[in-house]
Amino acid sequence: MKRRTIALLAGFTAGLMTGGSASAGAILKIDDDSSIDLGFRVQAYSMLTDTDLDGDGSFDDETDFRVRRARLRAKLTVNKYVSAFIQTEAADDPGGSGSDMRVIDSWVNLKYNNWAQIFAGQHMSPASRQTTTGSGAMMAIDRPGNNTKNLTWGARALSKFSTTTYGDSNDPKIFGDNAVRDVGMTFFGSGSFSDSLHLKYYGGVYDGVQNTQNVDLDDDGTIDFRKSDDDNLRTTVRAQLNFFDAEPGYFNNSTYLGKKRTIAIGASYDTQDDVENSVDSNGDPNGYGDYEYWSVDAFMDWPLGPGALTAEVAFSDLDLDDATPQATQSQGDGWYFQTGYYINKWQPWFEMESWSSDANNDLGSYDSYRIGITYFFKGHNANVKLGFERFEPDRNFSGTTEDSIDTFLLGFYTTY
Repeated sequence: MKRRTIALLAGFTAGLMTGGSASAGAILKIDDDSSIDLGFRVQAYSMLTDTDLDGDGSFDDETDFRVRRARLRAKLTVNKYVSAFIQTEAADDPGGSGSDMRVIDSWVNLKYNNWAQIFAGQHMSPASRQTTTGSGAMMAIDRPGNNTKNLTWGARALSKFSTTTYGDSNDPKIFGDNAVRDVGMTFFGSGSFSDSLHLKYYGGVYDGVQNTQNVDLDDDGTIDFRKSDDDNLRTTVRAQLNFFDAEPGYFNNSTYLGKKRTIAIGASYDTQDDVENSVDSNGDPNGYGDYEYWSVDAFMDWPLGPGALTAEVAFSDLDLDDATPQATQSQGDGWYFQTGYYINKWQPWFEMESWSSDANNDLGSYDSYRIGITYFFKGHNANVKLGFERFEPDRNFSGTTEDSIDTFLLGFYTTY
């Protein structure tokens, strides 16, 4: 036992000294088949943005420092067929100093071969390319703001470099027990038909969101809104085809910094019944609202001249059955486009997006764009990003006289 403990400590120390790629950290070898891969991710922001600080309906300048992500992770490999993954993240603790750590990912991977795998537990459902893109390899500061229109991400849009909910686009009844992630099972596989044609597929079932409730509107003892008696699961499928180089893993990057030569096309479909109570035009009970979301996307990372060009575009559509006025503001369709050019450790980039809500008064619709530059000290392992975003709703922000938000952001990124 003592010898084994010494061997584990020696392996851990060697792993800390040698490090690894952006997806691998310190490797602790247990035996010939088993190991523990330890890693971390810290992203710290300094922001200058517009906020109504005093509640008078007009925006004021606000300087905000925040830790966007602070994570510890462990990948546990038992043998070539079985592995597990646990990841924690710091969350604010209003009742004390500092932050608390909570578990955000916890899943088991059963792998018969590359084409036949199961991910079971709490993890990302494959609702779009961006939901299957790792947060340690973003290009335009963070994910596009309309990527959060899928179910467990809140069916909402985000502003201020995806750090703040755009309230007029939000259906507050669409939330799950596990924000962003979902608990369930994903069948996944990837492989190659030739040296230049590659496929990966996802198909999963999850708890999703079921927030129908028994509600007595008039306090007369009669249930006006009734909770659904069906246990409906969320179902998500995705397929992605790559030409030239493959993107073989469960997760993609937003940019490969000249290390890949690939073109990808993908499509996702995501659905669940009875996610919230529905009302008619008079506000009276009208059954239940269903959720349906689909997305199509294209991606390219290609050597060009002395550097490499990255481009990504996607279109998505959200339908919440017009269940409530808030659901109508949230649902609709939108797109985003982002591109960057990597050269000599620098990458200038640009992102723009738009969402058109189904509300008659266009509440929830918006356009935004981002522009910035990144310097890579060591690829995705260590870099600094500087960006500007303008967010423009079609109507003034509710409760204000303002029609846009400007945000400057300086971000520091580390990951292993």
